[in-house]
Amino acid sequence: MANNTTRCSTCNKNKITYPCEGCSQKFCLMDLTEHRQILNNELHHIANEYDQFKQTINEQKQNPQNHSLIDQVNQWEIKSIENIQQKAKEYREILIKSSQTCINSIEMKFNDLRKQIKKLQKENEFNEINLNYLRNELIKMTKELNNPSNMFIHQIYNRSLIIFHSFYRKVSY
Repeated sequence: MANNTTRCSTCNKNKITYPCEGCSQKFCLMDLTEHRQILNNELHHIANEYDQFKQTINEQKQNPQNHSLIDQVNQWEIKSIENIQQKAKEYREILIKSSQTCINSIEMKFNDLRKQIKKLQKENEFNEINLNYLRNELIKMTKELNNPSNMFIHQIYNRSLIIFHSFYRKVSY
């Protein structure tokens, strides 16, 4: 009788063996059955990982606002608002100081002109030229008080660009 046995890769006994095409090893029937069970368990595990991944995809489709880039945009928004609020506070302080300086200057000019008016009233020495001058100076001071010529706001609008990079990987099947 011909010897048709070979050594099993698992139990190392000479038995009738069956080749596994995947790992190129030879197994006796009992060890082949166990080998197939191990492969089935691995496939089951991989299938579970795929199911979990599909669940992750579904969750991200349902809640796109939970994406990590959304968190980055939210943080950028908070930081930008804080920066704007800080700059606005600084500019308010500068504006208040400049405004007080402007008001003080106008008040000094006003007091000088007020003295001139009292003097003209007291001495009763005035004419249309004096009245026009005083009227024009009052108009100038009113304009300067309501809209100071040395203060203005120049707005520059900047756009922050968010650049999304997409990376594609060629997938072979």
